[in-house]
Amino acid sequence: MLLDSKRPFYWISGLIIFALAIMVVYFQYQKTADKNSTTVFTGAGPVKIKIELAKTQEELEKGLMNRPSLPKNSGMFFIFPDEKTRSFWMKDTLIPLDIIFISSTGRVNEITTLKPCRENEICQPYSSKMPARYVLEINAGAAEKWRIMEGDILEIPKFEK
Repeated sequence: MLLDSKRPFYWISGLIIFALAIMVVYFQYQKTADKNSTTVFTGAGPVKIKIELAKTQEELEKGLMNRPSLPKNSGMFFIFPDEKTRSFWMKDTLIPLDIIFISSTGRVNEITTLKPCRENEICQPYSSKMPARYVLEINAGAAEKWRIMEGDILEIPKFEK
């Protein structure tokens, strides 16, 4: 029986095309996954955090208001148009948060923990001590657990534009 000399070529070509297609799908997935996360480079090593973006005026004002919880290893990342002193308050925010103020270069300027403002209380705003362009809100205690400290560097997400 004669072996068709083109058959191995077709099999090898098909496998190469299949492998390339798998690589394209994987790299597209990585791009999407990276858009939804950021990395903080700490002295203890990198910490990857899944983030939700707040960029529009409405998103910046609403933040994490009225949410009963925040998933583990996640947070909300605020992008402001300029770098200046930022004020946050906990009105209608139901969960305690670590708020990380970040400079335009990605350096962590300050970390503070804020507790929810009770319904009958007057909610006092908290202003950062230094100018910040970005803010990351995470569950209270997470910054200490992950060893995030002032001076650490945060990778600014690629979806900023």
